[in-house]
Amino acid sequence: MSRRVELLLLLSFCCYGAVAANGNSTKPFSLRLVDGNSRCQGRLQVQRAGQDWTEVRPLSAPLWFGNRACAELDCGSALSLEEKTVPHRDAVQVFPSFCADSSLIDCFDSDSRYSPDSLELTCSDSVRLVGGRSLCSGSLQIQDQSLAQSWAGVCEGALDRRGAEVLCRELGCGAPLLQGALSPLGQTFHCEGNESKLMDCNRTRTGPETCPTLNLTCKEPLRLVGGASHCEGTVEAELRGEWRRVMTPDHWDLETAAAVCRGLDCGSAVSTEKRRGSDWSEAWRVKTACMKKSSVRECLYDYGSSTSYLQVICSDSVRLVGGRSLCSGSLQIQDQSLAQSWAGVCEGALDRRGAEVLCRELSCGAPLLQGALSPLGQTFHCEGNESKLMDCNRTRTGPETCPTLNLTCKEPLRLVGGASRCEGTVEAELRGEWRRVTASGSWDLEEAAVMCRDLDCGSPVSAEEREGSDSEVWGVDPYCVKESSVRECLYDESSPSLLQVICSDSVRLVGGRSLCSGSLQIQDHSLAQSWAGVCEGALDRRGAEVLCRELGCGAPLLQGALSPLGQTFHCEGNESKLMDCNRTRTGPETCPTLNLTCKEPLRLVGGPSRCAGTLEVRHRGEWRRMMTAGRWPLDSAAVVCRSLDCGSAVSTEMRRGSNSSDVWAIFPDCEAEAPLRDCVVGPANDTDSMEVVCSDSVRLVGGRSLCSGSLQIQDQSLAQSWTSVCEGALGRHGAEVLCRELGCGAPLLQGALSPLGQTFHCEGNESKLMDCPRTRTGPETCPTLQLTCEEPLRLVRGSSRCEGTLELKFRGEWQRVMTPYYPWDLEAASGVCRDLGCGSVVSRVSTVILRENLWGVKADCVKRAAVRECVFSGSLYRAYDLDVLCSGHQEAPKDRTVP
Repeated sequence: MSRRVELLLLLSFCCYGAVAANGNSTKPFSLRLVDGNSRCQGRLQVQRAGQDWTEVRPLSAPLWFGNRACAELDCGSALSLEEKTVPHRDAVQVFPSFCADSSLIDCFDSDSRYSPDSLELTCSDSVRLVGGRSLCSGSLQIQDQSLAQSWAGVCEGALDRRGAEVLCRELGCGAPLLQGALSPLGQTFHCEGNESKLMDCNRTRTGPETCPTLNLTCKEPLRLVGGASHCEGTVEAELRGEWRRVMTPDHWDLETAAAVCRGLDCGSAVSTEKRRGSDWSEAWRVKTACMKKSSVRECLYDYGSSTSYLQVICSDSVRLVGGRSLCSGSLQIQDQSLAQSWAGVCEGALDRRGAEVLCRELSCGAPLLQGALSPLGQTFHCEGNESKLMDCNRTRTGPETCPTLNLTCKEPLRLVGGASRCEGTVEAELRGEWRRVTASGSWDLEEAAVMCRDLDCGSPVSAEEREGSDSEVWGVDPYCVKESSVRECLYDESSPSLLQVICSDSVRLVGGRSLCSGSLQIQDHSLAQSWAGVCEGALDRRGAEVLCRELGCGAPLLQGALSPLGQTFHCEGNESKLMDCNRTRTGPETCPTLNLTCKEPLRLVGGPSRCAGTLEVRHRGEWRRMMTAGRWPLDSAAVVCRSLDCGSAVSTEMRRGSNSSDVWAIFPDCEAEAPLRDCVVGPANDTDSMEVVCSDSVRLVGGRSLCSGSLQIQDQSLAQSWTSVCEGALGRHGAEVLCRELGCGAPLLQGALSPLGQTFHCEGNESKLMDCPRTRTGPETCPTLQLTCEEPLRLVRGSSRCEGTLELKFRGEWQRVMTPYYPWDLEAASGVCRDLGCGSVVSRVSTVILRENLWGVKADCVKRAAVRECVFSGSLYRAYDLDVLCSGHQEAPKDRTVP
């Protein structure tokens, strides 16, 4: 999200909160602070629509949550969150992670319960910094009572150093780095430096004017102690005026440590380690997932005593920025003569030895690229044995404008024990030590793709976790790897497991929707390991089959003719690798690039057609049933139907068998975002099977759900291609047949003629649209048929169809739907009202305990898809009944067909 959007959201929160506080809003919740010294300080309370004010019970609530609450209250920045003991009273639990990307109300549990604790929040009254990378940086805004509580920017120059120091101190931040001159209200602040608040300073008022806005950066209240420099040591942070060591229960990796280095205005994160000491002391706790989005200070909360502490080493005066990892990007140096500013370095400032020194200083591998001159006129002369780049001799010349040096160092990774450098057991170097790597969670091809990329190998073919000898290893978080390099996600671990990865050596498909599709590239050793595209026509059918098999994919769908290197591949079809085929080389030429699609290695078996049955996946050359953690809704099954070139996903169900057998385990939730093969994490033994039914030859595309959109049919005479259907091709009976075939409700719209000149004549009792008699006429251009079927949902046991308990119609039977583990938040419940056409939502959720099979719904899925597409079958020990009240309940008639 851009800073401008964040600012707009903050301002909208402010306005909304102010209205709600006055009781003039229909918003489903309000916040207030009570028993404090001002309206912006006190115990936090929440009020839901039609309910009493309730205390908020803290649970690992970091400062960013407090800042969201301050914005809701039309106050300034959050200064502190603190747990307070209160007399006996009910409170609602707060879960900050639930609302990180949604409405603030999603943070609060639906039920209140007794708690001796409450949450005390302190916000700044009249000042805040907005649009920066943390609460300690951004554009300065002040709130002036004479302007009806509006927030206004401040002009550059309105503050001198003392004023900036007062402001930074008021916001709980460190010393200022930048300051300005005049405010848009014509105020100039005259501070002595000992004031506690900026608005306590004397002000000179002048007429309003248009001026550049003051941007201010205060240092983060962090420090590293006990190290050789201010960029090395034990992490300490200040909150509520108190310095404490920082600890975390989570994994602490280089990606997390980078937030510390950034907050200290140091260079890149070089090393990080979680250590255990002998003495207990008070510590701040931090959520590492939070730090990847916010500053360290915003992620702190009370913890208590701990013996653990965090060690971080940052580079002092060099860093690579803007690259895909800490080991690549534009080189910047920090020069003391330039008031600690970071400046780019010119191409050519480094030779090979200088680049080697820099990469070693950053704990990366050998350099791949280097340059020549710095923008400060410095040329680095390194012997090659220096520990830091700034220790090298430099020749200074006059400042000049020049292209910036971009450098890539290899990632300190390797695959050992395999047939090539692109196959084997994963090892990584951290803190100068090579260790095997093990995953803290499931490891699939999507994560392995990062490994192959960092090694400059081709596509991932296989990834497997195996048992090894018990020893010290590096752990790696798969979630982290998807967004960063492997090195940045490493941490200390002790485990007997190891990771085996196989990448293709010299071929890959790039830019497609999966690892089995895209533009073909080959790596030719005569071209210094560079990757080059291949021309259309370089492969015939046999060559394409060799390539798809090498990549672990299914049969090819497309092929081409000539390569940009003038190579044509001549394959017999039995080769294991494309580069083993004979090649005819011709002169280089410009040509269209070969795009290839291999089928996904999936199939549905045991059903009435190829589009229905038990799901099987081929991995490492072996077909097995697929097993997942039970969360397999229609939006996941749609990936299977699309990969098989079938129609819409109609149903999906987890079935339990009587005999246990080998299956392929699938990474939970991956399948909704990536091709299924990419989500395989390894073998398992299980009795469950996944049953999927797709429509054979009809689908609705481009609508807001699987039950709406443009009608397309698949005609066998057209080589399996999908074609649209004309308006008017269906009557009411035909639309009813189609909606029923797709597992949807009754039709709302229908049309008249197909682009193939077909008109469907249905009696209404057919099971499939393509079973209806058709009248064929000549092809023509016509408007496409748009159809909307009702969603098969209802609310029962309420006063109208817009109130009650949620049920879903599945395979002709109505069944109750639950939400697993956590309550059903208002944003997710709004999907029910949306799908029923019942307006906005007010929801009451009651808890039940279950030890039986049920239909559950993934609440986060409902925020982006129809409710029906988010329902799954499974067995849960804790779930929540879904009682929904929509705003349209007073106007909506009671559905007489509902018991």
